Amino acid sequence: MSQDPMHTPAEPMVDARTAHQALCIPLQWLNDKAQRRARGIPAYRIGHLLRFRLSELERWRDRTATVIAPGHAQPPEADDGCV
Repeated sequence: MSQDPMHTPAEPMVDARTAHQALCIPLQWLNDKAQRRARGIPAYRIGHLLRFRLSELERWRDRTATVIAPGHAQPPEADDGCV
């Protein structure tokens, strides 16, 4: 059975920790409402749950990424495997 190209299944939504681990976006940015608003992070409130779509976060990250000049240190972040 082939899928209709005009109808694609909905992308699953993930919680903040999963989005943080997948895309290395600081967890505080995802969890804090003021940070999300200030940075324009796409998020959904479903009842009392906060959810994200990874594809939307990837586009947001790519759109808002900044280039760090060689030789300049990055701000210290928690050691969670993100580079």
